[in-house]
Amino acid sequence: MTPKSDQTCQLPSDPGQQQSIKYSRLTTQLANERTFLAWIRTGIALLAFGFIVEKAGPFLEAISAEVSAKQQNFVHYSGIGGVVLMLSGALLIGIATIRFWHIDRAIRQGRCETSVVLDIIIAIAISIISVVFILFMVFQSSIMN
Repeated sequence: MTPKSDQTCQLPSDPGQQQSIKYSRLTTQLANERTFLAWIRTGIALLAFGFIVEKAGPFLEAISAEVSAKQQNFVHYSGIGGVVLMLSGALLIGIATIRFWHIDRAIRQGRCETSVVLDIIIAIAISIISVVFILFMVFQSSIMN
């Protein structure tokens, strides 16, 4: 029985080539792990930033002598924004875990199929969230004065 030509996991008979393939697969797996850890750090940063945003409203309310209606809205929206950021961080960690597992399985099977679609979607989502928070902070600073 002859092996099929589409099987990419078959090791060559030369031990030097086998070692080269094993080393190449190891470096690919380690690169996948580094990427996974970078996504985890990004998720943790979103969780921390969300916590800070969520606590900013009550902190500003506590240090203000009197709170206007506009400032009360800020307190309310900072809580919502903080929770959204924390949920985004948790979701990002979950997506990163699934992505890591999928790519790791592909590497172990001798395939290396990756997609940048998820990366682009997450980058766009983080950019939109950043712009919204920047606009919110500019608006907030104008009503606090």
